[in-house]
Parts: sequence; C-alpha cells; structure tokens
Amino acid sequence: MVCTLLGLIAGIGYGIVVKPLYRSSVQIRPGIVAFTDNGGPLRGGIREDIVNFFQTSLYWQDMRKEPKFADMKAAPVILAQFVPSAIQFMAGGEVITLTNLSTDPEQAVSILECAIHIFNNQGFADSLSSDLHLTQKGIEVRMQGIVQEIGMVESRESKVALEINQVRSELKLIDYERRNMDLDLKALAEDNARLARTAEITLEEVALARKRLVEAEKMLAVALQAEQDTTSGSGQPRDTDDPVIEVLKQTASREQAGRVGDLLITVNALSSAIYEGVVKADSLQGRIMENEQEMARLKLVGELVLAKNESDIQQQLGDLEISLAKDLPHERARLQNSLRGEQIRLNTISPLEQVGRVTVTEKPVRPRKSRAVTILTMLAFFGSLGLVLVWEYFQVNRQEITRSRRV
Repeated sequence: MVCTLLGLIAGIGYGIVVKPLYRSSVQIRPGIVAFTDNGGPLRGGIREDIVNFFQTSLYWQDMRKEPKFADMKAAPVILAQFVPSAIQFMAGGEVITLTNLSTDPEQAVSILECAIHIFNNQGFADSLSSDLHLTQKGIEVRMQGIVQEIGMVESRESKVALEINQVRSELKLIDYERRNMDLDLKALAEDNARLARTAEITLEEVALARKRLVEAEKMLAVALQAEQDTTSGSGQPRDTDDPVIEVLKQTASREQAGRVGDLLITVNALSSAIYEGVVKADSLQGRIMENEQEMARLKLVGELVLAKNESDIQQQLGDLEISLAKDLPHERARLQNSLRGEQIRLNTISPLEQVGRVTVTEKPVRPRKSRAVTILTMLAFFGSLGLVLVWEYFQVNRQEITRSRRV
C-alpha cells in the first residue's frame, strides 16, 4: 500500500512539475514560382529539401534574432512529416505537415509562422531561384504597364470632358448662326418692304404722269390746231395793207408757236418720266424677286446646313458622352481587374505555400496527468505486489534458503 501511495504521489507530482505542452500544426507544400502561358501554376522546390530545412532547424539562425524568441536557449523542435495519402485531390499536392510543441499556445503558432516566413525570405533572397525572381520581376513590369495605362485612361477621361465642353460650345455657335440667318432674312424682308413701298410710290407717280400726259397731249393738239388755223389764215388774201395788223398777226403766230413748243417739251418730259418710272418700278420688282429667291435659298440651304451641322455635333457629343460614361470606365475597370489579377499572382508566388492556417490545440497534449497518475500508480501497485510475493516466498522458504547458504 505504501508503494502504491508513493506511485500515486509520484504521478501527481509529475503532473504538477512538468509544464503543459500545446501542439500547433500546419500543412505546407512547394510554392508557386511561375505560371504557364495558360495561367496555370508551376511549383518549385523539392519535398526532401523542405523537410530537411525544418528537421535540421535551419530556421533557428534567423529566428533567434526575433525579439519574441530572444529568451529561447535552443532551437524549437519542428517535426516535418510527409503523408502521401493526404489531400491528393489538390494540384501539386505534396503536402507536408509541420508540428511543434510549446508551453504557450500563442508561441506555438508564432514558431511555425516565423519558420515558414524565414523559409520564404531565404527562397526570395536566393539568387539561384531564377524562376521565382523572373516571375516576380515580370509581374512587377506588367503591373507598372497597367498602372500607366490606367493613367492614360484617366487622361483620356479629362480630354473627353474638355471635348464635350467644346462640342457644347459649337452647339451654341449653331444657335448663333441660326439667329444670324434669321437676322439676314429679316433684313431682306425689310429691304423688300422698302422696295415694295418705293415701287408703289413710283407706280403712283407714273399713273399721275400719264394723266398729265393725256392732258398735255390734248392741249398740244388744241395748240397745233390753232397753229394750223393761224397758218392757213395768213395764206388768205389780205383785206388791208395795214402794217400794224400784219405785225400783230406775226406776233400772235410766234407766241402760238412758243406755246406749242413748250407743250411738246412737256409731253416729251412726261413721256420720259413715265418710261423711267416704269423701268424703275420693274427694277424694284426685280430686286424684290431676287430678295425673295435669296430668302428662299437661305431658308432651304441654311436650314439644311445648320441641321446637318447640328446633327453631326449631336452625334459627336453623344459618342463622347457614351465614351465618358461607359467605354472609358469599362476600360479602366478592365485594367484595374488586370492589375488586381497581377497583384494576386505576385502575392501567390513564394518558395513555400501554406495550406490553411496554423491550428493549435485548446488543451495541453502533454503531460497527460490522469494517464501518468494511473501508470505510476499501477506500476507502484504491481511493484509492491511483487515485493510482497517475494517477501512471502522468503518467509516460507527461509530455512531451506539459510540451509543452502550454510552448506
């Protein structure tokens, strides 16, 4: 019983003295170092090299420089185990499981994460990793090109916005041209109205001149008849040879001839005025017709030209607005998606890929107190039982044992 009690006490003491250990684990595999022409991943690294890196604690030289691991005296043990049957459905699925035991669950996770990070840093720094280096630089060059294209798209957006404002200004010019055409039409209409009034006045003067011409012709006819009568009377035999009477008759004949001449001049002047008035009226009517034709031409040709120009400008404005509202944003979104894709590729490439996150047990995996107590107690019990059996055997066979020693 004493041995059993001692075994129980030893088991309890073992559970108290030994610090609890938590197990952290994570799965890794060779990382993507390049991509095929179709975008498929190409993995690099050799499984044995990865296992050897963790099994031989090659990470300790860099890990010991971290402040959170400064108190550790030796390299933490990381077990790397390759299980061929694990995750066979994954592409490039040479999955390696890393495990670590630590007294602090957070430290257990940090140890694995830091070791993986150190492996990747050494892989990136290794000049022999040409595929990884070339892939990284190629992605960075493509990203710079995409960023420049995005900047060009933004510049095109600003340029299209300026062009839209310019086209809208051209639309305003169309309105000004239409107003100018309306002013020209209005000027021609006012000119026609003035010409029509002048032609009307001219025709009225022609009508009045014709009336005067008729009266003047009547007077001229009377004067000519009187002249003829005077001339015919002077050819008759003289009733007297009185010279005074003869002088008076000659004077009357000269006055009559003067009045006839004046009337003839007046008739000719009136006829000329009538002719000039008719010509002037016809000329004014001709100008009115020319103005009307010009007005019709301005209305037809001007409206057609302005309508065509306005339609072309509206089409250009619509194309620019569509380009600004849809085409350029679509182009920018496409470039941004390409940039994100390249960024994802850049973040994906690494010498080592971590599958999932680092997990840690909620409860300590060591020591197993109940099992330790049970085992030590059972060992003590069976040990005490053996001692009892040996002692009993010695007591029963003491005489024979002592006799044999005497002999």
